[in-house]
Amino acid sequence: MISETDVDKALERLTKPSKMAPALGEKLKSEHMLKVTKALEMKKHEGSVASQEREAYSSVEYRMAIQNVVNATIEYEKARAEVEADKTVIDMWRTQQANQRYNIT
Repeated sequence: MISETDVDKALERLTKPSKMAPALGEKLKSEHMLKVTKALEMKKHEGSVASQEREAYSSVEYRMAIQNVVNATIEYEKARAEVEADKTVIDMWRTQQANQRYNIT
């Protein structure tokens, strides 16, 4: 059974400023920085575009940029999951209340 305290806590978390927006911003920024990092790394090397790309993809800086995308995505997904969990608690409580009103067990 979901208590009203559980619902109150879920509502309180949902009404506070969400961690989702900053996490999404960081995710988008890191995705774009991946492209910037690739371009900067390609500029460091001579030769064909393919060889410049190969060098850029194998650089430490590019791997770090990829890790930043991964970290930002993880934080965004955690924040999104928290919001979804709170919404689910509220939906389950509403169903529980409706079932009680109609004596459905």
